[in-house]
Amino acid sequence: MNTGYLFILINLTVFLDTLLYGIIVPVVPYYATTIGASPTMLGVIFAAYSTGLLLASVPAGLACDRYGYRPVMVLGMAGLTISTLIFMISRSDWLLVISRLLQGIAAAATWSAGLALVAALYPPHLRGQKMGIVMTSTGLGTIIGPVLGGTLYQFAGYAFPFLLTAGMGALLSLLLWFSPLPKNSTSTGREQLPWQQFLFDRNIFWGVSITVTGSFGFGMLEPLLPIDLHKRFGLGSAGVGLLFGALSLSFALFQPLFGILSDRLGRKPLIVAGLLSTAATVPWLVQAPNVKLVTVAMILLGITAGAYSTPALPLLAESVEKINSKHLNTANTGPQNGLYGTTYGISNTAYSLGLVAGPLAGTFLAQRWDILTVMLLYSALLGATAIGVMARLQETLKARKILS
Repeated sequence: MNTGYLFILINLTVFLDTLLYGIIVPVVPYYATTIGASPTMLGVIFAAYSTGLLLASVPAGLACDRYGYRPVMVLGMAGLTISTLIFMISRSDWLLVISRLLQGIAAAATWSAGLALVAALYPPHLRGQKMGIVMTSTGLGTIIGPVLGGTLYQFAGYAFPFLLTAGMGALLSLLLWFSPLPKNSTSTGREQLPWQQFLFDRNIFWGVSITVTGSFGFGMLEPLLPIDLHKRFGLGSAGVGLLFGALSLSFALFQPLFGILSDRLGRKPLIVAGLLSTAATVPWLVQAPNVKLVTVAMILLGITAGAYSTPALPLLAESVEKINSKHLNTANTGPQNGLYGTTYGISNTAYSLGLVAGPLAGTFLAQRWDILTVMLLYSALLGATAIGVMARLQETLKARKILS
Protein backbone atom coordinates (compact mmCIF):
# COMPACT_ATOMS: atom_id res chain seq x y z
CA MET A 1 0.00 0.00 0.00
CA ASN A 2 1.45 3.34 -1.11
CA THR A 3 0.52 5.61 1.80
CA GLY A 4 1.88 8.75 0.14
CA TYR A 5 -0.18 8.15 -3.02
CA LEU A 6 -3.37 7.61 -1.01
CA PHE A 7 -2.67 10.76 0.98
CA ILE A 8 -2.36 12.74 -2.26
CA LEU A 9 -5.73 11.37 -3.41
CA ILE A 10 -7.37 12.39 -0.14
CA ASN A 11 -6.00 15.92 -0.50
CA LEU A 12 -7.17 16.16 -4.10
CA THR A 13 -10.62 14.95 -3.06
CA VAL A 14 -11.17 17.58 -0.36
CA PHE A 15 -9.54 20.24 -2.56
CA LEU A 16 -11.99 19.53 -5.37
CA ASP A 17 -14.94 19.68 -2.98
CA THR A 18 -13.99 23.12 -1.65
CA LEU A 19 -12.92 24.29 -5.13
CA LEU A 20 -16.42 23.56 -6.44
CA TYR A 21 -17.95 25.20 -3.36
CA GLY A 22 -15.90 28.32 -4.09
CA ILE A 23 -16.63 28.29 -7.84
CA ILE A 24 -20.35 28.47 -7.14
CA VAL A 25 -20.08 31.63 -5.01
CA PRO A 26 -19.53 34.18 -7.83
CA VAL A 27 -21.34 32.22 -10.57
CA VAL A 28 -24.69 31.11 -9.20
CA PRO A 29 -26.13 34.48 -8.07
CA TYR A 30 -25.84 35.79 -11.64
CA TYR A 31 -27.02 32.62 -13.35
CA ALA A 32 -29.92 31.98 -10.94
CA THR A 33 -31.37 35.42 -11.59
CA THR A 34 -31.30 34.81 -15.35
CA ILE A 35 -33.59 31.78 -14.91
CA GLY A 36 -35.97 33.69 -12.65
CA ALA A 37 -34.85 32.69 -9.15
CA SER A 38 -36.04 35.06 -6.41
CA PRO A 39 -33.72 36.27 -3.61
CA THR A 40 -35.44 33.83 -1.26
CA MET A 41 -34.86 30.94 -3.66
CA LEU A 42 -31.22 32.00 -4.02
CA GLY A 43 -30.88 31.63 -0.26
CA VAL A 44 -32.46 28.18 -0.47
CA ILE A 45 -29.97 27.18 -3.18
CA PHE A 46 -27.01 28.14 -1.01
CA ALA A 47 -28.51 26.59 2.14
CA ALA A 48 -29.15 23.26 0.40
CA TYR A 49 -25.46 22.34 0.53
CA SER A 50 -25.24 22.76 4.31
CA THR A 51 -28.49 20.84 4.69
CA GLY A 52 -27.10 17.88 2.74
CA LEU A 53 -23.87 17.97 4.75
CA LEU A 54 -25.81 18.13 8.00
CA LEU A 55 -28.17 15.26 7.18
CA ALA A 56 -25.65 12.89 5.59
CA SER A 57 -22.47 13.21 7.68
CA VAL A 58 -23.35 10.70 10.43
CA PRO A 59 -24.88 8.14 8.02
CA ALA A 60 -21.77 8.46 5.83
CA GLY A 61 -19.52 7.90 8.85
CA LEU A 62 -21.54 4.86 9.92
CA ALA A 63 -21.35 3.46 6.39
CA CYS A 64 -17.60 4.03 6.38
CA ASP A 65 -17.19 1.98 9.57
CA ARG A 66 -19.56 -0.75 8.43
CA TYR A 67 -18.69 -1.18 4.75
CA GLY A 68 -15.16 0.23 4.53
CA TYR A 69 -13.53 3.32 3.08
CA ARG A 70 -13.59 2.50 -0.64
CA PRO A 71 -17.35 2.51 -1.34
CA VAL A 72 -17.94 5.67 0.67
CA MET A 73 -15.07 7.59 -0.93
CA VAL A 74 -15.96 6.44 -4.46
CA LEU A 75 -19.69 7.10 -4.07
CA GLY A 76 -18.96 10.50 -2.55
CA MET A 77 -16.74 11.59 -5.42
CA ALA A 78 -19.04 10.07 -8.05
CA GLY A 79 -21.98 11.85 -6.41
CA LEU A 80 -20.08 15.13 -6.50
CA THR A 81 -19.39 14.61 -10.20
CA ILE A 82 -23.02 13.80 -11.06
CA SER A 83 -24.40 16.69 -9.02
CA THR A 84 -21.99 19.05 -10.79
CA LEU A 85 -23.24 17.90 -14.18
CA ILE A 86 -26.82 18.44 -13.03
CA PHE A 87 -25.84 21.92 -11.91
CA MET A 88 -24.34 22.57 -15.33
CA ILE A 89 -27.49 21.66 -17.27
CA SER A 90 -30.03 23.08 -14.79
CA ARG A 91 -32.64 25.37 -16.29
CA SER A 92 -34.82 25.71 -13.20
CA ASP A 93 -34.16 26.93 -9.68
CA TRP A 94 -35.40 23.68 -8.12
CA LEU A 95 -32.86 21.65 -10.08
CA LEU A 96 -30.18 23.93 -8.67
CA VAL A 97 -31.49 23.22 -5.17
CA ILE A 98 -31.46 19.46 -5.78
CA SER A 99 -27.95 19.63 -7.19
CA ARG A 100 -26.66 21.59 -4.20
CA LEU A 101 -28.32 19.13 -1.81
CA LEU A 102 -26.61 16.24 -3.59
CA GLN A 103 -23.30 18.10 -3.43
CA GLY A 104 -23.67 18.42 0.35
CA ILE A 105 -24.47 14.71 0.68
CA ALA A 106 -21.46 13.82 -1.48
CA ALA A 107 -19.21 16.13 0.54
CA ALA A 108 -20.37 14.42 3.74
CA ALA A 109 -19.19 11.09 2.32
CA THR A 110 -15.78 12.28 1.09
CA TRP A 111 -15.05 14.32 4.22
CA SER A 112 -16.04 11.62 6.71
CA ALA A 113 -14.16 8.90 4.86
CA GLY A 114 -11.22 11.14 3.95
CA LEU A 115 -10.45 12.24 7.51
CA ALA A 116 -11.02 8.70 8.75
CA LEU A 117 -8.52 7.44 6.17
CA VAL A 118 -5.85 9.90 7.33
CA ALA A 119 -6.36 8.63 10.88
CA ALA A 120 -6.06 5.04 9.68
CA LEU A 121 -2.99 5.63 7.51
CA TYR A 122 -0.80 7.46 10.02
CA PRO A 123 0.30 6.90 13.65
CA PRO A 124 -0.60 9.50 16.32
CA HIS A 125 2.73 11.36 16.20
CA LEU A 126 2.21 12.21 12.50
CA ARG A 127 -1.53 12.84 12.42
CA GLY A 128 -1.42 16.52 13.34
CA GLN A 129 0.96 17.28 10.49
CA LYS A 130 -1.08 15.27 7.97
CA MET A 131 -4.42 16.69 9.12
CA GLY A 132 -2.90 20.16 8.84
CA ILE A 133 -1.93 19.50 5.22
CA VAL A 134 -5.48 18.30 4.47
CA MET A 135 -6.87 21.53 5.97
CA THR A 136 -4.44 23.52 3.83
CA SER A 137 -5.83 21.76 0.75
CA THR A 138 -9.34 22.76 1.74
CA GLY A 139 -8.24 26.34 2.33
CA LEU A 140 -6.59 26.55 -1.07
CA GLY A 141 -9.77 25.27 -2.71
CA THR A 142 -11.78 27.92 -0.89
CA ILE A 143 -9.40 30.65 -2.05
CA ILE A 144 -8.91 29.51 -5.67
CA GLY A 145 -12.53 28.54 -6.31
CA PRO A 146 -14.16 32.00 -6.41
CA VAL A 147 -11.35 33.46 -8.53
CA LEU A 148 -11.40 30.54 -10.96
CA GLY A 149 -15.19 30.40 -11.11
CA GLY A 150 -15.64 34.10 -11.73
CA THR A 151 -12.90 34.20 -14.40
CA LEU A 152 -14.09 31.12 -16.29
CA TYR A 153 -17.72 32.23 -16.12
CA GLN A 154 -16.87 35.63 -17.59
CA PHE A 155 -14.61 34.42 -20.40
CA ALA A 156 -15.81 30.86 -21.14
CA GLY A 157 -19.48 30.83 -20.14
CA TYR A 158 -21.58 29.28 -17.41
CA ALA A 159 -21.03 25.60 -18.25
CA PHE A 160 -17.25 25.51 -18.52
CA PRO A 161 -16.22 25.74 -14.83
CA PHE A 162 -18.65 22.96 -13.95
CA LEU A 163 -17.57 20.80 -16.88
CA LEU A 164 -13.96 21.19 -15.74
CA THR A 165 -14.68 20.19 -12.14
CA ALA A 166 -16.93 17.31 -13.25
CA GLY A 167 -14.08 15.95 -15.37
CA MET A 168 -11.70 16.17 -12.42
CA GLY A 169 -14.30 14.43 -10.24
CA ALA A 170 -14.73 11.58 -12.73
CA LEU A 171 -10.96 11.05 -12.89
CA LEU A 172 -10.66 11.02 -9.09
CA SER A 173 -13.55 8.56 -8.84
CA LEU A 174 -11.67 6.13 -11.08
CA LEU A 175 -8.38 6.60 -9.21
CA LEU A 176 -10.12 5.95 -5.88
CA TRP A 177 -11.86 2.86 -7.23
CA PHE A 178 -8.57 1.30 -8.32
CA SER A 179 -6.59 2.40 -5.25
CA PRO A 180 -5.59 -0.11 -2.54
CA LEU A 181 -7.47 1.56 0.32
CA PRO A 182 -6.88 -0.04 3.73
CA LYS A 183 -9.59 -2.21 5.22
CA ASN A 184 -11.61 -0.99 8.18
CA SER A 185 -11.51 -3.40 11.11
CA THR A 186 -15.03 -2.52 12.23
CA SER A 187 -16.42 -3.55 8.84
CA THR A 188 -15.70 -7.14 9.84
CA GLY A 189 -15.92 -6.76 13.60
CA ARG A 190 -18.99 -4.68 14.34
CA GLU A 191 -19.60 -6.46 17.63
CA GLN A 192 -16.55 -4.66 19.04
CA LEU A 193 -18.01 -1.16 18.73
CA PRO A 194 -18.20 0.37 22.24
CA TRP A 195 -21.18 2.60 21.54
CA GLN A 196 -22.05 3.53 25.10
CA GLN A 197 -18.51 4.58 26.03
CA PHE A 198 -18.18 6.38 22.71
CA LEU A 199 -21.32 8.50 23.01
CA PHE A 200 -20.52 9.69 26.54
CA ASP A 201 -16.74 10.07 26.25
CA ARG A 202 -15.64 13.52 27.45
CA ASN A 203 -12.88 13.86 24.87
CA ILE A 204 -15.33 13.22 22.03
CA PHE A 205 -17.74 15.73 23.59
CA TRP A 206 -15.14 18.48 23.87
CA GLY A 207 -13.62 17.70 20.47
CA VAL A 208 -17.04 18.12 18.88
CA SER A 209 -17.71 21.24 20.99
CA ILE A 210 -14.51 22.84 19.65
CA THR A 211 -15.66 22.16 16.09
CA VAL A 212 -19.18 23.56 16.50
CA THR A 213 -17.91 26.62 18.39
CA GLY A 214 -15.46 27.45 15.60
CA SER A 215 -17.91 27.02 12.72
CA PHE A 216 -20.58 28.93 14.66
CA GLY A 217 -18.27 31.94 14.80
CA PHE A 218 -17.40 31.86 11.11
CA GLY A 219 -21.07 31.39 10.22
CA MET A 220 -21.94 34.41 12.36
CA LEU A 221 -19.24 36.64 10.84
CA GLU A 222 -20.25 36.05 7.21
CA PRO A 223 -23.53 38.02 7.30
CA LEU A 224 -22.60 40.56 10.01
CA LEU A 225 -19.07 41.70 9.23
CA PRO A 226 -19.62 42.84 5.60
CA ILE A 227 -22.48 45.11 6.71
CA ASP A 228 -20.38 46.54 9.56
CA LEU A 229 -17.40 47.16 7.29
CA HIS A 230 -19.59 48.91 4.75
CA LYS A 231 -21.09 51.16 7.42
CA ARG A 232 -17.76 52.06 9.01
CA PHE A 233 -15.43 52.27 6.01
CA GLY A 234 -17.66 52.16 2.91
CA LEU A 235 -16.17 48.86 1.78
CA GLY A 236 -17.88 47.16 -1.15
CA SER A 237 -18.03 43.48 -2.04
CA ALA A 238 -14.52 43.48 -3.55
CA GLY A 239 -12.92 44.91 -0.41
CA VAL A 240 -14.82 42.57 1.87
CA GLY A 241 -13.87 39.66 -0.36
CA LEU A 242 -10.19 40.55 -0.07
CA LEU A 243 -10.45 40.66 3.74
CA PHE A 244 -12.08 37.26 3.92
CA GLY A 245 -9.50 36.02 1.42
CA ALA A 246 -6.73 37.20 3.77
CA LEU A 247 -8.40 35.27 6.60
CA SER A 248 -8.67 32.10 4.49
CA LEU A 249 -5.08 32.37 3.27
CA SER A 250 -3.61 32.78 6.75
CA PHE A 251 -5.78 29.90 7.99
CA ALA A 252 -4.57 27.64 5.18
CA LEU A 253 -0.87 28.50 5.41
CA PHE A 254 -0.50 27.88 9.15
CA GLN A 255 -2.37 24.55 9.37
CA PRO A 256 0.66 22.26 8.87
CA LEU A 257 2.69 24.23 11.42
CA PHE A 258 0.02 23.86 14.10
CA GLY A 259 -0.35 20.21 13.20
CA ILE A 260 3.38 19.60 13.70
CA LEU A 261 3.41 21.56 16.96
CA SER A 262 0.47 19.55 18.28
CA ASP A 263 2.30 16.32 17.35
CA ARG A 264 5.25 17.45 19.45
CA LEU A 265 3.68 19.43 22.30
CA GLY A 266 0.36 17.63 22.61
CA ARG A 267 -3.14 18.55 21.42
CA LYS A 268 -4.47 20.26 24.53
CA PRO A 269 -1.99 23.19 24.83
CA LEU A 270 -2.53 24.27 21.20
CA ILE A 271 -6.32 24.00 21.48
CA VAL A 272 -6.48 26.09 24.67
CA ALA A 273 -4.08 28.71 23.30
CA GLY A 274 -6.02 28.90 20.03
CA LEU A 275 -9.40 29.32 21.72
CA LEU A 276 -8.16 32.04 24.09
CA SER A 277 -6.26 33.96 21.40
CA THR A 278 -9.28 33.80 19.10
CA ALA A 279 -11.45 35.13 21.94
CA ALA A 280 -9.04 38.07 22.28
CA THR A 281 -8.96 38.72 18.51
CA VAL A 282 -12.67 38.65 17.63
CA PRO A 283 -13.71 42.01 19.19
CA TRP A 284 -10.99 43.83 17.22
CA LEU A 285 -12.76 42.94 13.97
CA VAL A 286 -15.44 45.52 14.83
CA GLN A 287 -13.28 47.84 16.97
CA ALA A 288 -10.27 48.41 14.70
CA PRO A 289 -10.23 52.09 13.66
CA ASN A 290 -9.11 51.57 10.05
CA VAL A 291 -9.07 48.99 7.28
CA LYS A 292 -5.38 48.15 7.76
CA LEU A 293 -5.96 47.10 11.37
CA VAL A 294 -9.08 45.16 10.37
CA THR A 295 -6.90 43.30 7.86
CA VAL A 296 -4.39 42.50 10.61
CA ALA A 297 -7.23 41.25 12.82
CA MET A 298 -8.60 39.05 10.01
CA ILE A 299 -5.16 37.52 9.41
CA LEU A 300 -4.74 36.91 13.14
CA LEU A 301 -8.18 35.30 13.28
CA GLY A 302 -7.20 32.87 10.53
CA ILE A 303 -4.03 31.96 12.43
CA THR A 304 -5.60 31.59 15.87
CA ALA A 305 -8.56 29.58 14.55
CA GLY A 306 -6.12 27.12 13.01
CA ALA A 307 -4.38 26.71 16.36
CA TYR A 308 -7.46 25.04 17.87
CA SER A 309 -9.19 23.50 14.85
CA THR A 310 -6.26 21.48 13.45
CA PRO A 311 -5.25 19.69 16.71
CA ALA A 312 -8.91 18.84 17.36
CA LEU A 313 -9.00 16.52 14.32
CA PRO A 314 -6.27 14.03 15.36
CA LEU A 315 -7.44 14.32 18.98
CA LEU A 316 -10.78 12.77 17.96
CA ALA A 317 -9.06 9.79 16.35
CA GLU A 318 -6.80 9.19 19.33
CA SER A 319 -9.70 9.52 21.73
CA VAL A 320 -11.71 6.86 19.96
CA GLU A 321 -8.64 4.60 19.93
CA LYS A 322 -8.44 4.90 23.70
CA ILE A 323 -12.11 3.98 23.96
CA ASN A 324 -11.45 0.86 21.90
CA SER A 325 -8.39 0.02 23.98
CA LYS A 326 -10.32 0.24 27.24
CA HIS A 327 -13.19 -1.75 25.81
CA LEU A 328 -10.91 -4.52 24.53
CA ASN A 329 -8.51 -4.36 27.51
CA THR A 330 -5.55 -3.89 25.17
CA ALA A 331 -2.75 -1.36 24.96
CA ASN A 332 -3.26 1.71 22.81
CA THR A 333 -0.54 1.06 20.27
CA GLY A 334 -1.67 3.23 17.38
CA PRO A 335 -4.15 3.11 14.52
CA GLN A 336 -6.96 0.60 15.02
CA ASN A 337 -9.40 1.72 12.28
CA GLY A 338 -12.34 1.56 14.68
CA LEU A 339 -15.11 4.16 14.61
CA TYR A 340 -13.03 6.72 12.71
CA GLY A 341 -15.82 7.20 10.18
CA THR A 342 -18.47 7.69 12.84
CA THR A 343 -16.25 10.09 14.75
CA TYR A 344 -15.60 12.34 11.79
CA GLY A 345 -19.20 12.01 10.65
CA ILE A 346 -20.27 13.49 13.98
CA SER A 347 -17.56 16.15 13.69
CA ASN A 348 -18.80 17.14 10.22
CA THR A 349 -22.36 17.30 11.54
CA ALA A 350 -21.20 19.61 14.33
CA TYR A 351 -19.40 21.77 11.78
CA SER A 352 -22.50 22.13 9.61
CA LEU A 353 -24.68 22.80 12.67
CA GLY A 354 -22.43 25.70 13.57
CA LEU A 355 -22.60 27.09 10.03
CA VAL A 356 -26.41 26.92 10.11
CA ALA A 357 -26.85 28.28 13.66
CA GLY A 358 -24.19 31.02 13.45
CA PRO A 359 -25.93 33.29 10.90
CA LEU A 360 -29.32 32.82 12.55
CA ALA A 361 -28.07 33.58 16.07
CA GLY A 362 -25.77 36.38 14.95
CA THR A 363 -28.40 38.31 12.99
CA PHE A 364 -30.99 37.77 15.75
CA LEU A 365 -28.68 39.13 18.46
CA ALA A 366 -27.43 41.99 16.29
CA GLN A 367 -31.00 43.25 15.91
CA ARG A 368 -31.28 43.56 19.68
CA TRP A 369 -27.78 44.77 20.53
CA ASP A 370 -24.87 46.25 18.62
CA ILE A 371 -22.36 44.10 16.76
CA LEU A 372 -19.65 44.66 19.38
CA THR A 373 -21.89 43.04 22.01
CA VAL A 374 -22.41 40.07 19.70
CA MET A 375 -18.65 39.70 19.23
CA LEU A 376 -18.06 39.92 22.98
CA LEU A 377 -20.67 37.22 23.57
CA TYR A 378 -18.88 35.01 21.06
CA SER A 379 -15.57 35.71 22.80
CA ALA A 380 -17.20 34.60 26.05
CA LEU A 381 -18.33 31.36 24.34
CA LEU A 382 -14.76 30.74 23.15
CA GLY A 383 -13.45 31.41 26.66
CA ALA A 384 -15.98 29.06 28.22
CA THR A 385 -14.99 26.36 25.73
CA ALA A 386 -11.32 26.90 26.61
CA ILE A 387 -12.10 26.54 30.33
CA GLY A 388 -14.03 23.34 29.64
CA VAL A 389 -11.12 21.96 27.61
CA MET A 390 -8.63 22.83 30.36
CA ALA A 391 -10.78 21.21 33.04
CA ARG A 392 -12.12 18.14 31.28
CA LEU A 393 -10.13 17.23 28.18
CA GLN A 394 -7.62 14.40 28.55
CA GLU A 395 -4.41 14.81 26.56
CA THR A 396 -3.90 12.10 23.93
CA LEU A 397 -0.19 12.59 23.31
CA LYS A 398 2.83 12.99 25.56
CA ALA A 399 4.69 16.25 24.91
CA ARG A 400 7.89 15.82 22.89
CA LYS A 401 10.81 18.19 22.47
CA ILE A 402 10.39 20.44 19.46
CA LEU A 403 13.85 19.63 18.14
CA SER A 404 13.68 15.89 18.74
